[in-house]
Amino acid sequence: MWKRLKPGRSGLSDTQDTTASGPSRAGQDQRADPLGLLVLHTPPERTVDILFIHGLGGTSLRSWCHDRLLENLWPKLWLPHELPTARILTFGYNAHFSSRKAQASYTIGDFASDLLFRMRYGENTPERLGQVPIVIVAHSMGGLVFKKAFIQGHLNDEFREIISMTKAVVFLATPHQGTDLAGTLNKLLSGSVFGHAPKDYVTELARRSPTIDELNEAFRNHAPKLQIFSFYETLTTAMGPISVKILDKPTAVMGYPNETTTPLNANHHDVCKFTGTDDPNYVAVVGALRSIIDSVTLPAGDRTTPEEDLRLIQDCLGIATAPEEDLAFGLTTRKQETYRGFMESDQFGNWIRSASSQILWAHAPPGSGKSTISSFVIEHLLETNRHCSYFFFKHGQRKKQSARNMLQSLAYQTTLRLPEFRQALAQLARSGAQVSHLDSTALWKKLFFGCLADIKTDIVMYWVIDGLDESESSKLVVELVSGVADFNIHIRVLIFSRPLPDIHQAFQLAKGRVPVVELPLPDNRDDIKLMVAEEIEGLPAGDSFKASVADEIVVRSQGNFLWASLVTKQVVKCRREDQVMRVLDSTPDGMDQLFDRMMDIITNLEDDDDKALAKILLTWAMYAKSPVTIEELSEVYPIELNSVLDLSHTISQVCGQFVIVNPQGRVTLVHHSAREYLKRTKRRPFSLNSECANEELLVKCLAVLCNKGLRQSINTLKVPVFLPYASTSWAAHLDSCEPGSDCVLAALFKFFNGPFPLVWIQYLAMSGRLSELLTVSAKLTAYVRKRKKGDLERSPSRDLSLLETWAVDLMRLTAKFGRYLSEEPGLIYKCIPALSPTSSMIHQKFEKNSAAMLSVSGFSNEVWDDCLARVSSGVGRSSYLAASPLFMAVTSDTPKGTITIWDTKVFAEVKSFHLGERIWALVFNKSGSLLACHSVSRTFVWETRGWLLDFSASNPQHGRHPERALEIKWDEDDALLMVSEQRRVYKLPTRHTEEQRWKQLDPALLEESDVPEGTWLGTPSCVTFNADCTQIAVIYRSFPMSIWNVDPPEMTARLKKPPSYTGTDHIVWHPSGAEVIGISGQVFKWCPVEDTYEEVQGETGNPYGIMCSPNGRVFITTDVKDLIRIYNTSSMSLIYKLSSEGRIERIHFSPDNVRFYGLHASHCNIWEPSCLLRFAEATSEQGSDAGSIADDGFWSNTEDNLSTSISFQASESHADRKPAVTAIEPGHTFRQPIAHANKNGSLSIYDTIRKRTFEITAGKNGFPILLEHLAWSQKHDQLAYSLFYGVTVTVKSISTNGTDGTISAETVYNMDASPEGYDQVRQLLFDTTGTRLLVSGSKKCQVLSIPDGAVLAEHCLPETWKAKWQLHPSAAEYIMYLTSESMTLFSWDGLEQKYTIPLRLSDTLIKAVYVNDGDNDHGPATTAIHDPTTDTSSISVDAILESYNPRLLLVRTETTTQFNRLRYDFMVFPTEQMHDPIITASSVTTEPATVKPLPIHPSLASAVAHAVGILNDGRLVFLDKRLWVCTSPLPLPPDCPAAAPDITRHFFLPHDWVTPKGLRLCRVLRDGTFLCPVKGEVAIMRGDLVSETVRNWYRD
Repeated sequence: MWKRLKPGRSGLSDTQDTTASGPSRAGQDQRADPLGLLVLHTPPERTVDILFIHGLGGTSLRSWCHDRLLENLWPKLWLPHELPTARILTFGYNAHFSSRKAQASYTIGDFASDLLFRMRYGENTPERLGQVPIVIVAHSMGGLVFKKAFIQGHLNDEFREIISMTKAVVFLATPHQGTDLAGTLNKLLSGSVFGHAPKDYVTELARRSPTIDELNEAFRNHAPKLQIFSFYETLTTAMGPISVKILDKPTAVMGYPNETTTPLNANHHDVCKFTGTDDPNYVAVVGALRSIIDSVTLPAGDRTTPEEDLRLIQDCLGIATAPEEDLAFGLTTRKQETYRGFMESDQFGNWIRSASSQILWAHAPPGSGKSTISSFVIEHLLETNRHCSYFFFKHGQRKKQSARNMLQSLAYQTTLRLPEFRQALAQLARSGAQVSHLDSTALWKKLFFGCLADIKTDIVMYWVIDGLDESESSKLVVELVSGVADFNIHIRVLIFSRPLPDIHQAFQLAKGRVPVVELPLPDNRDDIKLMVAEEIEGLPAGDSFKASVADEIVVRSQGNFLWASLVTKQVVKCRREDQVMRVLDSTPDGMDQLFDRMMDIITNLEDDDDKALAKILLTWAMYAKSPVTIEELSEVYPIELNSVLDLSHTISQVCGQFVIVNPQGRVTLVHHSAREYLKRTKRRPFSLNSECANEELLVKCLAVLCNKGLRQSINTLKVPVFLPYASTSWAAHLDSCEPGSDCVLAALFKFFNGPFPLVWIQYLAMSGRLSELLTVSAKLTAYVRKRKKGDLERSPSRDLSLLETWAVDLMRLTAKFGRYLSEEPGLIYKCIPALSPTSSMIHQKFEKNSAAMLSVSGFSNEVWDDCLARVSSGVGRSSYLAASPLFMAVTSDTPKGTITIWDTKVFAEVKSFHLGERIWALVFNKSGSLLACHSVSRTFVWETRGWLLDFSASNPQHGRHPERALEIKWDEDDALLMVSEQRRVYKLPTRHTEEQRWKQLDPALLEESDVPEGTWLGTPSCVTFNADCTQIAVIYRSFPMSIWNVDPPEMTARLKKPPSYTGTDHIVWHPSGAEVIGISGQVFKWCPVEDTYEEVQGETGNPYGIMCSPNGRVFITTDVKDLIRIYNTSSMSLIYKLSSEGRIERIHFSPDNVRFYGLHASHCNIWEPSCLLRFAEATSEQGSDAGSIADDGFWSNTEDNLSTSISFQASESHADRKPAVTAIEPGHTFRQPIAHANKNGSLSIYDTIRKRTFEITAGKNGFPILLEHLAWSQKHDQLAYSLFYGVTVTVKSISTNGTDGTISAETVYNMDASPEGYDQVRQLLFDTTGTRLLVSGSKKCQVLSIPDGAVLAEHCLPETWKAKWQLHPSAAEYIMYLTSESMTLFSWDGLEQKYTIPLRLSDTLIKAVYVNDGDNDHGPATTAIHDPTTDTSSISVDAILESYNPRLLLVRTETTTQFNRLRYDFMVFPTEQMHDPIITASSVTTEPATVKPLPIHPSLASAVAHAVGILNDGRLVFLDKRLWVCTSPLPLPPDCPAAAPDITRHFFLPHDWVTPKGLRLCRVLRDGTFLCPVKGEVAIMRGDLVSETVRNWYRD
């Protein structure tokens, strides 16, 4: 080991450029240490970066030096020898006490912003932070700086990536809870004779300061992402004449579960300074760093590790480990040398040595030790280095009964043993595929048939499956695993079960696919004898007696291992031979008789407490949805369990051996046959009825959730051990309760009537279990339905609307707000209630809860909307749509051949391509890893991982012209198949091992030979491939539909029903390939094999589009009336209907079946109807094991379901959505009325005090009349408006009735004529008196007298596309005119030009904020990529946005890019030269200086998606890319350096609220009120943009 370095200059010889030269002295001014990032050491091979952050009064170098000598700079001189692959950096910031009063005082947030910026932009070397994992070492206040930066980084897209690489932090004496010494220190600084000033960052260190509280509240949500070590001081620190301990342990630790706390023998200053490498404190800190680095480092380069792959696979599968718990339990019951007979059998030997895939079915009666044998076989295979995966079915445990969970487990275990399979599944996961929701059959196809079957390897895989008879569908399991016969890899399957008839039949059917060998388990009496002999070895008796006892047990067991085991446990408790004989004499033969005897033990319990304990244990062992631990039960039953001295021993005594505690400490039944006995026996002394037991468990779960202290426990990460079970299992118990129980209803009402649902949702969000809300919604809905049916036979006890409403709320919360809650669970209190519909229970009960910081009014947000989000397709017309798990692709014809890629999680634009020619088809492959586009001349294929073009191929030619694709689809091998207009079928291989060109398949394919004379087929009206591209369905206008095999090419079926000669022909395949669903006059379903035909009965509208869901359970039609209908595929019945806005061009399901995308000409709606969510949840719960959802009664009573689970009113109300808002004109504060115009020409005023809307001008439905410009007079007693494409200007007098508050309007002026020079009114503006109105057109402007309309002044305007007028802020007689080149001051009297100041807009663009979509305003705003070829001459002023700070002017500019798209940017100008003083024309003697925009920090510019306004305190209000309403302080003139921003996120706008134009209409008022147009109205949002004190000041 490298020992302590002696002081000397040689240790710093390589850092003379960064440190002071000459001898280092303790007295040297440490302020000379550099600020920002400084690299201390770069290793030859780097795997981790360690960043040091000093504390209060410290500096980047000497904070880490003993005696402040740079010769003792341990991070540079000693640490590289300890951690040779670590790059070491230090960060310096100005935390000196010595700064004078005149100098700026910073906050912890300022330091954190600087740290983030330096981490992101502070390095210009090849090695940069973010390339490898980052570890932070922070001393004192530096820990708070890091915590603030870590929080800010997660909230800002710009820094999220680099912050996500921060894996651990070592806190050295960090005041997490603040310190009482902060105030004392600031007082000392205030009284300093050296002119020192108190510091803001010192004030923030005070105990219980807002900064400390906010840091702890926010950091708590992000802390689980880190490894945390907290070192604390134990010695006092000298402060003048006294010594005090700066921080005690409670202050320096956080108490998090993932936090390791350790004391250091040092004071506050020396916890980060060490005397040498043998210093115990140094050894402890380096040990922590070494431990961290061992767990977080990655190999060099960008290759992925197996660990990374497995993490991806775990997330994708929804599973984390092999079922090792079940294996361990089986092994504990096996004794040495047992079960050799099974292992030595010929059948087992042949199976293990088989040259091909094979199934060995081993069966025996219950209790024969099958699970123990299977555990032994698994252990043997693993010990002999064979590749074994296994699964134990367990009756009564949800996750261990379904075939789907078996497949997930086998897949994960196989990835551990087969690298090729691991890589294939990791690639599947990277493509965004989420398979945890798939049913068993789909999962088998996706994972095993799709990824494992084609792997060629000499490795043999072994699968061991135990308890097949305990699965939900043994037939399905056998059917699936028999498919291994089709795999290239050899898989040998061993299955244990009871010899049940249905299992025997399943294996008989499987023999047609795979060799199946049946093996009745051999005589196990020798194994039983070995087990008994070992167990009774300690019996105080002679060998002959023990041998006779063993023989009798073996004979009487009749091969039942369970019987022998239970009896042996009774025998070993005996202490005399006569006791043993009495046990044997009194123990009956057979399991039922033995169980009766065990029940007698429970019946004979005399103590009431023992009986109560027995009932508790039996109830939980029988009915818990997953086994609970002793610790969990002790938390739920503290009185009953905590008073027991030896609980494990007591369980055996009071439960008659029915209940055992497994090696993991979980309470389970001794065998699943015990459950059957306990349910049917009449001998038990208390009820173990399923409904009563589940009621007990439900009540206990809800009692935990109704704990008033639970929120505090969660916030401090002191989560009750029973909470995970209670929060995820209570609904499953509800499903098994008696619906008529008043106790159940009372427990539900107590839970849902209190504040408890929000705490529960917060915990689910924190633990990544938000999907449980869907499960609870379905269970709660089913309960209400059953309860209502029971109430028909009895008088209803309570109104169930509370539960019905919550069921809907829980379903919609996940879809609407899930991504926000996952990021910040606390939003469930702060924002979600206000953003939820007013009819929702979460809004009614919690909108005004104490933690709420947002209120919303002004628009009719009454019910949940099925439209989840909306995106714009650009300025052109959309044509085609494709979707994968991660992305959505949309084509547009302007510019020609444009493809825009959207992220499907946050609906942000990811990428765009411009092909320059028309596009005919667009399709993702099944995994989502490839995107194919078929354009006029070529077919393009991109890899979606990096959006790089993989290749392109010329399209096949028909004469001189390329053939156009009618249908294009990916097959199972990721080759493209196409059917052209000429009815030719082509194939394009995409693997680089083959020639990548279109090749025509057999010309006979689709060539109809039996065509009646005189019939001309022409181009098919519709053609479609089935799921695996082995069949084609084709339909013509005048010819029946036919089905074709691709290989060999032959027609296999013809629909006998004559074709439709009217309407639209459109067909799609059911994913199973067994049926075709289509539109041909009627909506129909046809099975070609059985030739069965069925039509939808009832009204279907006039449909033209159809699409089937990926799981085949539902299909969708679109009709000419813009209605979308969702049908149950099985019953062909309508289950849902909703209305869209305008014609839908294309419709496409998401791969997860829960949403679909409706493509319009100008936008794409993302729909997530509740029925799809419910179908997906039902599928997830039942898998394919329970058969079709349509057959299980879920939708059997459509009318009843619609009344309880699906709100038709909610979806159909979407049809009544009002026309889009075209203009908003508010006052300056919340109390003043707000005017807004709609697309149909209506004009309304909203009274913010009385919350009433008054229509001033009625609109005309169906005819767009754009009221584009509005203007209030200063007194809000007059409102002027004009038409967008015209020169009509109207002024109305506005008055309010003092009695009832009614607002009325009377026209006082109307200009209908078209004066010369007015081709379009562009702006209206009243003067401060309200007697003059400025009307600005494209060529001239006029000042009109109001109300007579006389022209008081007129001025011809320059040829400027866009310019804006604004009142002068301090001189009422002047008005300002702003263009892209200058600001000109005019007088109201005569519009006389006073002076002009040049502006610099054209070469100072800040940030592209979003892309306009032309006149079609649909879809959320998106970030535009900066285009260096932008024509800067096209820049114009789009708007002067609200700025309530007189020193700043906020301007939004509009620029036309090279693709004729509009891009919007923002600029902030200082106003000193514009506003103060007023310069008269005579006083201007020199050319005024050009006014330049203020410098905006790049990180702020990149964070802004849409600028909205500037508050009085100089903070910019803006929307970020994820539609969060944010603020950030701006640099104020005259001293305005572009400091790193401190961005605060306040609340967010739901994606489905906004459109691009709507975002440009967003406004912020002086008091922080935020206005946003939403679905034809205006949402008035009041959050924490300004403090309540400031808001009240403006109000008063």
